[in-house]
Amino acid sequence: MPSGCAPAFIAQFAADDIAHDESPVLYGDGTQTRDFTHVDDIVRGLELAATHELDGVYNPGTGESYEFNTVVEMLNDELGTDIDPEYVENPIPESVYVSDTCADAEKMADATRWEPKISFSEGLRRVCRAYEDGP
Repeated sequence: MPSGCAPAFIAQFAADDIAHDESPVLYGDGTQTRDFTHVDDIVRGLELAATHELDGVYNPGTGESYEFNTVVEMLNDELGTDIDPEYVENPIPESVYVSDTCADAEKMADATRWEPKISFSEGLRRVCRAYEDGP
């Protein structure tokens, strides 16, 4: 996965890798985690931030994080595949690589009443739906 492309992680793995019977490439051992928030929830958050004329730093997110290995397992389940990831050495220096992320959306919720509406599993289903009839 190219650096700077974490938001496309699920779509890239579903579209470019697993749905095409290719192993997704994971850095290290795949235990790093991310808070995967559906783009529709992020857009709704941005609209609320504009409506409320927010100024400052706000983190719309689910407050839940998932290991990359778990994401691969869930994608396999959803796509009806059994593709193992390929593990490679992380090319990003450990001093700058962020291994785990999880958003704290409390400030956003307090300011706008925003909360995520699309669960991780539902968002994953939506991405995989495009591959129901094959890639």
